[in-house]
Amino acid sequence: MKKITKRMLSVMLILALSVSMLTACGKKAENTDTPANTQGETNTNTDTQSGGDNEATPTEAEEPAMDLGGMEIIVGDWWSPQETPEPKNQKEEDTLAYRNEFMKKYNFTIKQVAVTDWGGMQELFTTSVMADDPAAHVFLLGWGWIAQPLANGLLYDLSSIKNFDFSEDKWLKYITELMTFDGSVYGMASGTPEPKLGVFWNKRLFQEAGLDPELPYDLQASGEWTLEKYEELAKQLTRDTNNDGTIDTYAQASFSVDYLRGALTLHNAKFIGKDESGKFFNATNDPNFLAGAQWGIGLVQKGYEMPAPEGANWDWFIAAFHDAKVAMTWAEQYKCGTWADMTDDWGFVLPPRKDANTPHTIYFNDNIAVIPSSYDAETVEKIAFAYNLFTNPTPGYEDDTDAWKETYYPSFRDERAVDETLALMFSDEVVICNDVQPFVYGTDTGPDFYWDTYALGKTPAEKIEELTTKWETLIADANK
Repeated sequence: MKKITKRMLSVMLILALSVSMLTACGKKAENTDTPANTQGETNTNTDTQSGGDNEATPTEAEEPAMDLGGMEIIVGDWWSPQETPEPKNQKEEDTLAYRNEFMKKYNFTIKQVAVTDWGGMQELFTTSVMADDPAAHVFLLGWGWIAQPLANGLLYDLSSIKNFDFSEDKWLKYITELMTFDGSVYGMASGTPEPKLGVFWNKRLFQEAGLDPELPYDLQASGEWTLEKYEELAKQLTRDTNNDGTIDTYAQASFSVDYLRGALTLHNAKFIGKDESGKFFNATNDPNFLAGAQWGIGLVQKGYEMPAPEGANWDWFIAAFHDAKVAMTWAEQYKCGTWADMTDDWGFVLPPRKDANTPHTIYFNDNIAVIPSSYDAETVEKIAFAYNLFTNPTPGYEDDTDAWKETYYPSFRDERAVDETLALMFSDEVVICNDVQPFVYGTDTGPDFYWDTYALGKTPAEKIEELTTKWETLIADANK
């Protein structure tokens, strides 16, 4: 109903008194409360009508903002400090100011803190949610911790929440797709993905082998960083430096899981896939899987991989690269901290391409944000309202597409690792091949495939056959 000016109302009243057979009614403008999913935006529409005195209609009163009633919201992880750190740069100052502003406006607080350590996170989530006393309002869970809570109905269906719009660019689409089952969404992630697997190399050992210490960067930039080229370098980097018949430096040493997973991924292979209907299936019978595994094992068989020292701990390969006994190691980006005190300089590139006609193929497996199913719908909408604001880009930085780089520069020895390798990892030039194996409870790629295959105990084909028999029931159960 259009608003009625004072002058028009007077005319209508006079007419009503003059003509007894006619009646006139003036309705009060309807009050439309701001819904939660508009984040308290006020209605600025001010319809007017012209009158003889050109008097404007009074502006409609500002509608009340969303009020969360002083709610304290915890985003629980296993690494964040209990108190918000002091800002280290202008962006962090602006982000803190932005968050303080919306917390004051909507009457709530939100912070991300460690609610336990890494080893206790899965148990804490399960026990606290089942006791109807969640230790956090939003939990960040690793991929390997999702299967059981999902199967037991402990995750809230986010697709039913008005305050989330997963078509927004801030949400990682691959997480939304992975966590969608029968139209329901059970997990989310926002921002820039966490960088994952790549190849670290020792620049001094490259140089001593007669190779340009920047060569992997240059090959990656030119599109020539391929399996063929990698194997060529591996041969050159496996060296008997004093001609005594014993290899002094090897081309590589890696964690079996990282190395073989990389070999499978670059062949666009995975253990378990998820079809369009949301059902899991065994993907090891794809020819790409066997090809990837055989390529990885082939380099071990050719002697390019340093053998594990007798009596060494399982993580011996870390010291092998750190102490310059090997020239390359396949590891995830976070290993930068492990190499921080290395004497030799090192670089970081993506795993090689399968061939010159195949794009780089990588995986991501960011932590997944979930809301416990034990909360009622009204509480969940408040949590979602707050978390939506918490994950929004800081105003003024929405178009700063390179802002993420500042986080990673201090971790590397050169800028090319960030400007070229990580930038490529986040670009549209790569193919993402995510294995959903951790979502099928009871499957374990280490003992079921990686360890024995890497140790040359059994062939990849033999392990695939064993795995298929063992996992058949587990996959069927997951699909229920």
